[in-house]
Amino acid sequence: MNRLVDQYIESLPEEKQELCEYIRQLIFENVDGVEERFSYKLPVYHYFGMFLFMNNTKEGIDVAFMRGKDLLDAFPQLERKDRAIIASVCIKNKKDIATYDVSQMIITAAAWNQEAKQLKIPMVKKRTAAKKKTKKK
Repeated sequence: MNRLVDQYIESLPEEKQELCEYIRQLIFENVDGVEERFSYKLPVYHYFGMFLFMNNTKEGIDVAFMRGKDLLDAFPQLERKDRAIIASVCIKNKKDIATYDVSQMIITAAAWNQEAKQLKIPMVKKRTAAKKKTKKK
């Protein structure tokens, strides 16, 4: 566990602390070898690259998946919110964790991150020269 992540969680209101700790526990229980870091002022979890982060919002705790766009078919409860690759679900209470099947999301996202890394699938596809020229016009 990471001291800076501990401090981040401890700075939150009590109900959000409990949510973060529970989600954190799910991550460590379901993803062997996951690495917890504090990046971009947020708890970020690495497994074959960055795959998940938690973010405190007005509504609750956003659990965001870096390759979330690839998980939308399996988990339609994820929201893109005008983001290119990230999709997330907002957790407002412990009941939401079961309702949204966050454990399965974590497992699936980690497995996909591993597979994508092994197959060398980039998170963001590079634009081709033709697309770049079209964009400039």
